[in-house]
Amino acid sequence: MHSAERACVNCGEAVHGRANSRHRGPDIAWFIHCHPCAALVADQMEPLDLLPDGSGADIYRCRNCGIHRVCRTGWRTRCHVCLDERSSGLALAAGERLLFRLPAEPALAQQVGRFAGLSGGEAVPVRAAAEFQAAIALGEELDRRRRDGWTDLAGDVHGLPWYGERQATSSHGTWGVHARCGSWQRVRDRSCPECPPEPEDRSFTALRDTPYLLYLVRHRGLLKFGVGGARRVRQHLLAGAELVEVVEGRHADVIAAEATLKRQKRHTAVPLRIWRTWRMPASFGAGTEVVRADVRIRLADVLTEGQDVTGRFARYGSAAKYCADPGLRSSPRR
Repeated sequence: MHSAERACVNCGEAVHGRANSRHRGPDIAWFIHCHPCAALVADQMEPLDLLPDGSGADIYRCRNCGIHRVCRTGWRTRCHVCLDERSSGLALAAGERLLFRLPAEPALAQQVGRFAGLSGGEAVPVRAAAEFQAAIALGEELDRRRRDGWTDLAGDVHGLPWYGERQATSSHGTWGVHARCGSWQRVRDRSCPECPPEPEDRSFTALRDTPYLLYLVRHRGLLKFGVGGARRVRQHLLAGAELVEVVEGRHADVIAAEATLKRQKRHTAVPLRIWRTWRMPASFGAGTEVVRADVRIRLADVLTEGQDVTGRFARYGSAAKYCADPGLRSSPRR
């Protein structure tokens, strides 16, 4: 926080004095807030009590969209993605920049429209565009740290949701579950300190056109969706999940599709208290991106330029057990 900053990051209102004083609200997610903006998000994030004692941090879930964020114990945070009715000026600038690009990039315009839940021809609200940009930035930041054998990555990206990209290296860390030992750990090194090194760890690549997978699997009345490589899909299937659908696309498109799917299904996510009683496969981790099996999901609807590669994994599981209605399955894409 620079001493020259004396305006609320969310609405631009001038503030004075120290944080949490008469003329300035508490600092939240690394940035200055006025009292009204701070009050709007006072109960936005729900602590999940997932991290081990002594970690000095916790994972919080947005009560509106379900996105997770790590925060140091005793500090205040807010959703990486959700803005609010007071968000203006700087907070919407990333959305305005994105909207400026849409006329020249029809594929991107379709992605943003799906994220915003719009039908064809409707104008994208600037707030929805800004939230899309924040969701993509979050997805890319987490994917830099994602590798095979780790699940449920949650992090803290300095600058979101307002800037649409990371603004500083300051962070409360990225945490995840190491599938082999089932423990929550801060993801710092290339391997788990409790286990032998994993072969074939996937290093992140920034190439937008790298092939990547968006997958959907089922277990005991619940659906789990996510992104990753072939090994990640096989982990779920070998742990007992049933194959539903796998679509391959450009890395950038898959990240955008996952963000859209999270937004679309945010009100159908399975509550953690229910999740803990179902005894899901260990590969499901703590239950992120999990909904009930009666929720309609077609990956091809959010990854329209992808290729259905479900058959590539057919020997590990069958989609037939998921649903007898062929209308809920994707047709092969060419």
